[in-house]
Amino acid sequence: MIANQREFMPEAGKILNRVHLEIKEGFVKHSYELDGKFTNRRNFIMGGFISTMLDGLCGHALHTVHDKHHVTLELKTIFLSPAKKGKFIGEGRVVKVGRSVGFSEANIWDIDSNEVARASATFKIFKY
Repeated sequence: MIANQREFMPEAGKILNRVHLEIKEGFVKHSYELDGKFTNRRNFIMGGFISTMLDGLCGHALHTVHDKHHVTLELKTIFLSPAKKGKFIGEGRVVKVGRSVGFSEANIWDIDSNEVARASATFKIFKY
């Protein structure tokens, strides 16, 4: 993968205040800062935003091992605890990559090291 492509920040990442903490082959670590704009009526972060962070972690990890386009085919998310607004740390790692399909996993923790959610993802990898 081209080095500057590893550092690319998509618009969704900017909205979620994503910061790259570590990027190496098959692994990424990001921080996120989510405020009240991302909460539901009970003042917890909505699950869709947590899923978006996990999808981004899984996809970014996959981008560290190839330079082709890919799209998410499936994202399985498990929510483990309510997420309060604030800072989050997430890690994504590649499980396996083939010619046309890739698999990765990710976890998100709150600032107190409570695991908030985890996901596994399947990606279609294109030839270009």
